[in-house]
Parts: sequence; C-alpha cells; structure tokens
Amino acid sequence: MIQIKNKIWDIKKSNFVYLVEKNSDLWALNSLKIDEKILIKIKEVISEEKNIKLQFFLWEKHFENIFILYYSKKGNETLIEFLWKELPSLPNNLTICSNNDKNLLNIIDTCILSRYKFETYKSKKEESVLNIFIDKKQNKVVNERLSTLENIILARNLWETPACDLSPENFAKIIKKTKWKNTKVKVFSPKDIEKKWLGLLHAVWKWSANKPHMVILERIVDKKAPTFGFVWKWIVFDSGWLDIKTQMMYDMKDDMCWAAQVYAIMKELDEKKIKVNIIACIPMAENFVSAESYRPSDILTSYSWKTVNITNTDAEWRLILADGVSYLSKNYKIDNMMTIATLTWVALFALGYRYAGIMWTDRKVIDELLKKSKTDFEKYSEFPFDHYFVEKCKSEIADLDNWTKWIYSGSTMWGAFIYHFLDNNEKFTHIDIAWVANNTYEPYGLFAKWTTGFWVDSLSKMFLNM
Repeated sequence: MIQIKNKIWDIKKSNFVYLVEKNSDLWALNSLKIDEKILIKIKEVISEEKNIKLQFFLWEKHFENIFILYYSKKGNETLIEFLWKELPSLPNNLTICSNNDKNLLNIIDTCILSRYKFETYKSKKEESVLNIFIDKKQNKVVNERLSTLENIILARNLWETPACDLSPENFAKIIKKTKWKNTKVKVFSPKDIEKKWLGLLHAVWKWSANKPHMVILERIVDKKAPTFGFVWKWIVFDSGWLDIKTQMMYDMKDDMCWAAQVYAIMKELDEKKIKVNIIACIPMAENFVSAESYRPSDILTSYSWKTVNITNTDAEWRLILADGVSYLSKNYKIDNMMTIATLTWVALFALGYRYAGIMWTDRKVIDELLKKSKTDFEKYSEFPFDHYFVEKCKSEIADLDNWTKWIYSGSTMWGAFIYHFLDNNEKFTHIDIAWVANNTYEPYGLFAKWTTGFWVDSLSKMFLNM
C-alpha cells in the first residue's frame, strides 16, 4: 500500500528513510527531535564523502528506526545503483523522504520497482506500507510519477500471470473493460481474423484451445499530426510447436510481456497531452503443439498476400507481427511504424541484460532513445541495419523465409523480415527488448529479476516530449 503523507505525525509504526547529500539537508530531521549524538555521527559521515547507509534505533510510536542514506556524487556509483544496493534489504513498512524533488522521484522509483514482488497466487501475502512524506506543493509531481509506476507494475503483473489464466480472449477483455478516456478500442474475434484473412496470425493459432484475438488501440489527437503505428506480439505460451523447445519451456509464458507493455504505455498516454497520434496493434495467439499445426516447409499467405516459407515454427512471433504491421499499413495513414519483440539469443550475446537493441530508418526516434540512454536507467544501443539484410529474407520457393539460417545477425534479420510488410514506405523502428524485459540473470537498479516493465517509462517520455 502506498500513501502520500504531508504531516509526519500521521504516520505510525514505520521506519524513516531519508536521503541526504550535504549537511544543509539535515533540516528535515528537526521535526523528529533526533538526539544530538546521532546528528553528529551523520555529519561525520558526510564529511568523509563516501556512500553509506546508517541505521539508528528510535523505538517510539511513530518510527522504530531511522535510515540515513548518504550519497556522495564522487565516484562511479550512480544514485540509482546506490539506492538499489541499500533499499531492497530494508523492512517492509517505510516512510521515505529526500532533500529535493529529483532525488525524491529516484528514491520512489527504486523503492517501488526494485522491491517489486508478485504475490497474486500466494495464500499468505506480506504486508507492506510505503509512506511518501512530502510537502503539499510536491503532490502533483509525485502523483504523476506514481501513475507511471502503476502502469509499469501493471505490465509486470500481466507478464507474471500464467497462461492458464491469461489467454488472448481474457487479455482482450481486460483491454476492452479498461476505462479509457481518449483511446478507442477495437477487438477482432477469431471469426474476424479469418474473415479479414490475417493468414499468418491464423496459422500460428491453428488450433490451440486458446483462440486468437487482435486488438487495435487508437489515440487520435489531431488528424493533421504525425501518426505512429505500434505493433507488439502477444504469444500467451510459446512451445515452439513442431520445432519444439527443448530448453526454457517453463519460461515461455513470458512471450506476452511485450503486449503487456504496450497496453501499459497506452494507459499511461491515454490522459496525457501528446502531439502525435498513436495506433497500437496487439495480435494475440498461442504457439502450441496441435494435430492441426503448420509444419516446417509449409507456405503461408499473409494479410499483405506475400507468401512465407516456414523454415522454423518457433519463429512465430515475426509471423503475427507481420500481419499486424500489414494491417496498420493498409488501413491507416502511418508515418512512423514501430515494432517491439524478443527476437533471438543474439541480443543477449551482443548487449547482455542492460541494453535494448534498436534499428533502422527512423533516425529521429533512434537518436532520441540513444540520447535518453545517457541519463535514463532504461538504455538502448543501435544495431546495424541495411538492405543487405532485407534481401536475405527472400525465399527461393516463396516470397520470404520466416527464418534464415546462415546470416546469424538474428536481431537485425528479423527486423528486416518485418520491414517487408510495410506497404507505404513508412519510417520504421524495430526494438529488441528480449533480455532487458525478461531479466533472467539478477536484479539490478530499478529492475527486479524476471519481469522488468522495460520500455514503458522511456517510450512514454519520448512521446510526451515530441
């Protein structure tokens, strides 16, 4: 539970956490009537200019402990890294306070995101209260940030929900029932998908018990303004089908997290003032073994009528993205098309768990994300991309192969595959967030282990600043 408090004495049985950078920041401790010996100790630490956490026992009805987080700007450790190292180990019931607005937002981010736990399916849940102690003039900026964090947590919670409870149909219902103020929702049923001949999406579904859906979210602010098209995949569970996965099968519920993130972004932008139009497309299916499965060597016909030679049934996400991109390209006037997905292990080998890969023709978007990477916690790195890769997607027996074995530049190649489904020469950006979204290695900074909600914050900021 998160509560905003403007009066310190409204708080009971908590632990006070205060971030300081210099002696003059200690004024906020005056109302706590801190013992002079404690203040002297804190000042001694500040004079040493080394990052440290101090704990003092108060044992009174408002606060049991006080934790002083002293951060020196000297050294290579960023503030987020320092907070991440210290905050997760603190007790559940906290009251946080900081010396300025910027640091306050950093400590709020770290407290909520780095301490994230998914407990929906636990019979006994840990009780936790986070009080944010601020001046009333800070209410607006803090509430706006909490709204963004709520959407990041929403994306994380959806990712963690197992496929047995979050089918394409169930997720489509969640989107439709959301109280949108400025966003129009269209839901395509399985019959709509067949009728419109979204052939690749239909083939990937064929014939899981969880039927496919496709959702279109329209946020139109001005018909004369530029329009961004977004396409993200939702594979509720990815078994690999006939090219069945022999490893990591347990983790395959995570193939829907990218769609969870675009849903969270659209919620974040629904009531915000933006200057561009956004059309988001979420094709949803389950890639599951079935007697009706398509096979390696099958040739499928896409919504754009391009034919695709299936060389690997575990390369299903690019099929449903292709139909989504074609649908937006044919039915809307799109200026900038963006796709986001996991691609291959290549992104992990190239960038590790800290950077998302971005590529291709929309320099404005790519440069903006690279610029933000210098200061924001969500970071991007550019992959090479040119027409060599586009040509290598072509098939000897169909228009395209859905997987090209010997090129190896996996992230780039599958962005190139999607490029073939742009019908109107739209500017195009592809983002590979495979291992920053699904952090299987270790928690760090604002990212817990496993689901991170990566991209909700940085992309929302980008559109708000356009």
